[in-house]
Amino acid sequence: MDALSNLMMGFGDILTPYNIAIIFAAGLIGTVVGALPGLGPSAGIALMLPLTFGMPEASGLCLLTGVYMGTMYGGRITSILINAPGDAPAIITALEGYPMMQQGRGAMALGISAFSSFIGGLFGLLVLIFAAPVIASYAIFLGPPEYFLLMATGLATVMLLAGDQIAKAFLVTCLGVLVSTFGSDYVSGQIRFAFMPELIEGIDFVAIIIGLYGLGEVFYNLEKRVKLNLGKPGFRMKEFIPGKAELGEAAAPTLRGSVLGTLIGIVPGAGATVATFLDYALEKRLSKKPETFGTGNIAGLAGPEATNNAAVPGSLIPLITLGIPGSGGTAIMLGALIMFGLRPGPLLMTTSGDIVWAMIAGLVLANLFLLASNVLLIPVFVNLLRAVQGNLANVVIALCVVGAFSLAYSPFNIWIMLIFGVLGYLMKKNDYPTGPFILAVVLAPLAENYFRQSIMLGQGSAGIFLDRPISLTILIVMVLIVVLSILSQIRKKRRMRRAAVDGE
Repeated sequence: MDALSNLMMGFGDILTPYNIAIIFAAGLIGTVVGALPGLGPSAGIALMLPLTFGMPEASGLCLLTGVYMGTMYGGRITSILINAPGDAPAIITALEGYPMMQQGRGAMALGISAFSSFIGGLFGLLVLIFAAPVIASYAIFLGPPEYFLLMATGLATVMLLAGDQIAKAFLVTCLGVLVSTFGSDYVSGQIRFAFMPELIEGIDFVAIIIGLYGLGEVFYNLEKRVKLNLGKPGFRMKEFIPGKAELGEAAAPTLRGSVLGTLIGIVPGAGATVATFLDYALEKRLSKKPETFGTGNIAGLAGPEATNNAAVPGSLIPLITLGIPGSGGTAIMLGALIMFGLRPGPLLMTTSGDIVWAMIAGLVLANLFLLASNVLLIPVFVNLLRAVQGNLANVVIALCVVGAFSLAYSPFNIWIMLIFGVLGYLMKKNDYPTGPFILAVVLAPLAENYFRQSIMLGQGSAGIFLDRPISLTILIVMVLIVVLSILSQIRKKRRMRRAAVDGE
């Protein structure tokens, strides 16, 4: 009950007109920032950080965490409406939300994603409030071997994302691994494939996803002369408020995504991107109709959206209790805490508990505000898109160019975006899956770094992965994922053969 009393104390500190206005504004700003391709949580928090100078500690931290949560809500807007993910975790949202948009169910997709995001965020906050010290005490035992195997498990889900296209998925995965090796090596500092000075730091991942999904979709639609089905004009509530059937279909995936997102969010270095890919693979594995994924499947939309938002409070757990940032956004939050004179770590909740609980209470309030504002603004999003539909390609290209340029204020990322835009167009035209490519680009460098650290920790012996109980457990789970995927493919081919024979 101490947690509840501390939370009530936090609400007592932030329930002032000034703080409420800050939290509400932070949610809206975060939503806009998350919707813009190329920005996302890290950029949103960094942009707001100067505004916190001179603010009380609790108010400043509520502003930053509100923006953080808001960007997770906002990433789904452009993903669903124009297939341009605002950040990496929104990629999965685009895979299912955009097909719903093309079918005239864009408002419904926005409604389902808003409710799932709220439940995911609420579950993550409950874990943050009640279980942070306990979970953090176990998370401290994770080292490079465990992190490497977690990344390898993520790469193993390529088998699940591939469907019937295992050969194509393997090919694009290898391409993703190759792209991830550009730039200086994190461990040794060795420069690889940097035939231009701009490549020394590697290829910016956000420029890749802007090109692959934003420009690639524009090029494909221009060739096919695709016209979006925006449904009937108007502001009818039933268009974007999910009914019993939709909520029933989304309920279980939302709960699974909430749990998975919180747990993965706690792991430093994993974050919402890894969590959403893992959850999407899980939902596809559990679905009775996996062939409908990629065509507007509600479970494939609701689960990752809950995962996405649950990862935000999850990533705050190691930040608050251990001083370890779990994602890029929390890395900036770590700097903000230090800037306010706080010392993140095991003693933070003891020495500065009033500020920490006020921040958590502000995050709860921001989650409520974001649900209300995102649901009520759905008609505005859809009708705004309807108004600019004739010039939609120009709008998307402009957003992509601005987003890519803002990454480093250099035209180099615009060229990177254009290259991967052409690649995205060719992949879609020739039916190559983009999920495995993105997964490889995200996880390959992390897996490489953790593997080399593990080998150094084991003094050159790979036996370190078997000697540690947690890493051995993760290794067994990874092997089971691969084996079950292969067996599933074999069973599916046998069923298809039997069906073909029966048909004859």
